[in-house]
Amino acid sequence: MKARERLSSEARRQAIIESVTGAFARNGLNGTTTRELAIAAGVSEALIYKHFPSKESLYAAMLDACLHGPAFAEFKRLLALEPSSATLVMMVHFMISHYAQGRSADAGTAALNCFMARSLLEDGEFARLTHRRFAGAWIAKFAACLHKAAEAGEFRKTPVRAELCVWFIQHMAFSLMLHLRPEVPVIDYKVSSEALIEQATWFALLGIGLKRNAIKRHYDSRRFGCQHAESAASLLPRRQRSRQGAAGRAKRNSTRVRRQEF
Repeated sequence: MKARERLSSEARRQAIIESVTGAFARNGLNGTTTRELAIAAGVSEALIYKHFPSKESLYAAMLDACLHGPAFAEFKRLLALEPSSATLVMMVHFMISHYAQGRSADAGTAALNCFMARSLLEDGEFARLTHRRFAGAWIAKFAACLHKAAEAGEFRKTPVRAELCVWFIQHMAFSLMLHLRPEVPVIDYKVSSEALIEQATWFALLGIGLKRNAIKRHYDSRRFGCQHAESAASLLPRRQRSRQGAAGRAKRNSTRVRRQEF
């Protein structure tokens, strides 16, 4: 029998944090027992308390890990870019694609989405704290990008304030996530996730006033969407994935035949 691998104290702590994310996302802080957390982590309750003085401290550590996942790295990268129409397009695409991954999102992002939805149905405190922590810098960058787009003649002035543009896009994207979240999505959009993200991004960019030619110039959906290619099919109902997969293979085979005829 293979001996169980011994982890360092820090590695064990991190492993526990990663293991309990799903349990907290399903049942929340108050609805999850330490016994359930121990089972999820594959350790004893005593070991849980060895690394975390309370369930609340474990919950806080888990939230911090979720907030500093892959999406946070992209968030920081975009904030570091110079304000421009191109940066504006990337920001809007990021907001849409961050939520439109549905159930295929990484564990941290999926958990955060659950916590946000639960918070909005309860006292809203977690949602308020999260927005307070991240929204200020994002809104400032967004407004700076709108200003640069206007200077470049790529923006149609609208009566909608810059900060409200950000919130309206976030609300639309969040609603999209909610409809895609169930195992069988609530709405069958009849397109791949790449097409859905592209359509929603175009809708948002046109809505905030970016001119059509500017969007065409700066938004290459194939380049922007490559990072979501692996999650694309999983957003669709199983039968639709099969039909699209078969259609895609038939199209590729047809293309090969035409090339051979030439």
